[in-house]
Amino acid sequence: MRAHRFIKRDEEGAVVNPLRSNVAAFLESERKRRKLFHQDMAALLRSGEGLSYRTYIQTCRRNNNVTLRTLESMARALGVSIAAMLAGDAKIEDWAHALGDDDIRRRLADVINNERLNRRLLRKEMAELMGVAQMTYIKLERGQGNISVDTIAGIAGALERDPATFLFRGP
Repeated sequence: MRAHRFIKRDEEGAVVNPLRSNVAAFLESERKRRKLFHQDMAALLRSGEGLSYRTYIQTCRRNNNVTLRTLESMARALGVSIAAMLAGDAKIEDWAHALGDDDIRRRLADVINNERLNRRLLRKEMAELMGVAQMTYIKLERGQGNISVDTIAGIAGALERDPATFLFRGP
């Protein structure tokens, strides 16, 4: 699931996504706070759901289009919330820290459904606006699939919202 046209790239072709940056900065901050080497941090994350060292390093380097399920696994291993990993320095409400990957997918579905209704668009038109295939849009509006941070950022871009916080506004 990719919202292609809203994903920006730098001069070297690397994806510029504030969510990738927030997750990478969060992992680095946690690693330093815990006074761990990268190998030890990866081992800690591996103890949760068996994440590989490569997944950890690629996520730290912002080269990994990490999914909500992977973020949930990382968050569980670290004893933190997915919201904290995604929001970066942005202030979010306390209730947002209780959201798991299923909750975030449902919130995303609510946001895009409400936006589509407010704009009076057909599903096909909303899919085009978001830069995704119509079948992908249907999965998103149903809260299905393993959504990536690039998809979330792409949708936020299409809806002109802050990718780090738009899912954590209002209950």
